[in-house]
Amino acid sequence: MSKWGWIVVGGGVLFASLLTLWQTEQPRRVQAKNVFATKKIVVGTTGDYKPFTYLNRKTNEYEGFDIEVIRSFAKTTGIDVEFVPTTWPTLSADLASGKFDMVVGGVTKNIEREIIGDFTSSYLSFQKTPLVRKEDAKRLASIEQINRPDVTIGLNPGGTNEQFVRKTFTKANIVMYEQNLDIPHAVASGEVDVMITDTVEAIHYEALDKRLAAPRIQEKWIPAEKSYLVRESEGDVVDVFNLWMQSHEGQEEMEQLKEKWQVAS
Repeated sequence: MSKWGWIVVGGGVLFASLLTLWQTEQPRRVQAKNVFATKKIVVGTTGDYKPFTYLNRKTNEYEGFDIEVIRSFAKTTGIDVEFVPTTWPTLSADLASGKFDMVVGGVTKNIEREIIGDFTSSYLSFQKTPLVRKEDAKRLASIEQINRPDVTIGLNPGGTNEQFVRKTFTKANIVMYEQNLDIPHAVASGEVDVMITDTVEAIHYEALDKRLAAPRIQEKWIPAEKSYLVRESEGDVVDVFNLWMQSHEGQEEMEQLKEKWQVAS
C-alpha cells in the first residue's frame, strides 16, 4: 500500500478529506518521509513545563496539553507516537541530529530554532511575565522594579526565558536551577524573588499554589507564539499537522484540550 493509502485507512474519513485538500494545494513529493513510511513519530519533550509537558514520576508517563495534542494527531493519522526526553539546552541539537522527528512542550518560536527545523502553525500567543510571591505582586510587577541588585531571579538554562532574562534584567541577581519545575517552589519558599516565564505557566502556578501570584503587568513585555518544531526533513509532517489543526475536528480537539489544561493567553 502507498504512503498515502495507509494514512487514509488509518485516519478515516476526516484524514481522507485533509489529504485530498493537501494534494490539491501542494506538489506531490517524490521521496517518502520517515514518519509516514514507518507509521511512527518520535517526539522529544522536556517534561518540565506545566501545563504543556510534565513527566509523571509515579507513572513514568508524559502528561500535559501538548502531549495530548500530539497523541490526538497521531490517532487521527493512524501512526504511533513515542515520547523521548530532551532538555532546553540540548533541544535544538537533539532535533538536528535526528534524535526525534519533532519537539513539543511549550516551545516558543524563534529564529535560532527555525534555522534547524520547521515550525507548525502557532497555537497560542502570549508574552513573558513574572511569577512572584503574593505579597510581592505590586512590588515586582515591572521591568524597572525587578531589574535591581536586591532582586533575585530563578532561571532554567537553555530556553527563550534565559535569553530574555539575561538581556533585560542585567542588574538583578540570577540563580540557576537545573529543573524548571523547581523554580515555582523556590519563589514560594523565598529562595528567589521572581521567576520569569510566560503568561500560561504563571497563571497555572498561581492557581496551584496560594502563595504565588502572576502580576497583571501594565507594560508590554516580549510577545511570542508557541508552536511545534519539526525536523527539517519531515516537511510532510508540518503540512499534514497544519491541515489537521485547521480542520473542524482538529480545532474542536484543540479547544477542548485548552479548556482541560487551562491553556489561554
